[in-house]
Amino acid sequence: MKPKHVVLIEDNPDILEILEVLIREAGYRVTAMESVVSLEDLLTMEADVFVLDEQLPMVSGHIICIYLRSKPVTAKVPVMLISAHPRLGNYAELCSADTWIPKPFDALFFLDELKKLLV
Repeated sequence: MKPKHVVLIEDNPDILEILEVLIREAGYRVTAMESVVSLEDLLTMEADVFVLDEQLPMVSGHIICIYLRSKPVTAKVPVMLISAHPRLGNYAELCSADTWIPKPFDALFFLDELKKLLV
C-alpha cells in the first residue's frame, strides 16, 4: 500500500522544511510548496490531505480551501489550516476546514492532528 499523500503549502521556507521533514518521517508522502502557481494543479495531485497556511502571498489558505471544497474531485479531501493570524478559527469555519492549528504549534500536536485527518 502506498503512503498517504500530504500536500503542504507554506510560504515560510523554514517552516516548510521543518513540516516537510516531520511529515515524511511520519511515513507520509509529501508535496511541499511555498506558493500556489495554479489552483487547477491542486485538483490533479491526488492528495489525501491539504495543509494550507492561511497567509500566503498570492491567495489566502481559506480561499484555496473554498476552491477545493467546490470541486468534486477534492470536495471530501480533508483540509488543515495553519497560521498565526488571530482570526484563523473564523477563516477555518468560513471555508469548512476540517481542523486548524494556530502558530506557533508543537510538532507532535501537529502530527497528531494530521494523523486524525488521514484515518
